[in-house]
Amino acid sequence: MKEFIKKNYNILIPVFLILVILIAVILYVREYKNNRYAENKDISVYQYFSGHKMDYIAKIGRNRKDVVLNFEPKDFAVSLDSTPVYVNNDKYVDVIFPKEMAIFFPLKDISYQVDALSELYIKNDLCYLRMKRLDKPFDHMFLYDGRDLYFFIDAVTIVINDREIKLSPMSYISCSYLNMLEYYDRETDTYEMIDLDSERVYVKNDYMTIDVTTDKVIFKDDFTLLGGDFSTLKKINDIDEK
Repeated sequence: MKEFIKKNYNILIPVFLILVILIAVILYVREYKNNRYAENKDISVYQYFSGHKMDYIAKIGRNRKDVVLNFEPKDFAVSLDSTPVYVNNDKYVDVIFPKEMAIFFPLKDISYQVDALSELYIKNDLCYLRMKRLDKPFDHMFLYDGRDLYFFIDAVTIVINDREIKLSPMSYISCSYLNMLEYYDRETDTYEMIDLDSERVYVKNDYMTIDVTTDKVIFKDDFTLLGGDFSTLKKINDIDEK
């Protein structure tokens, strides 16, 4: 065997390199197809706009890893902003975010950027975040659109003076600077709007407190001010690869 290798060394090395290149190309093409190929399906979804529920059909394209690549409302002209899109799914909770969001981890005081068309879904009582190059469970976090909207994966309590409002997991609120609080509770499928008169609005659970009036995540002796510029944040899928 050694003699054979010595005699054919000049031939074997190029052949070996060609095989390595071919394998790399095949793997790249397969991965490219898995990520780029989109199978489009008409899916029933719903959103709330100013307290009104809109059920509609959307053409959703997913690649072979089930990542959402495109989202196109049908029959209705829907202006897609950061309002979460709930997929009508009897098996598990499934939410798509049309716009780029920030994901904040209060216990670590750190935030990342999340791509548009990212998806949160519940599987085996765990909350998964799915986007390009990422599909894994996370806990103790919330999503923020950089303006008014907060999306919570855990149960939270809204506190306005002495009033408390319970929200179930996978619900959201929007607190604008026009003295208006809006919130959606997923478990009861109810949407409420509250006029504010200079009251401060807080959201609390057992691991965080947020002053949503001023966009502050409050700690014992300090706070973090949430910003709307996501360009300075690292993408969470890039962090996950390291």
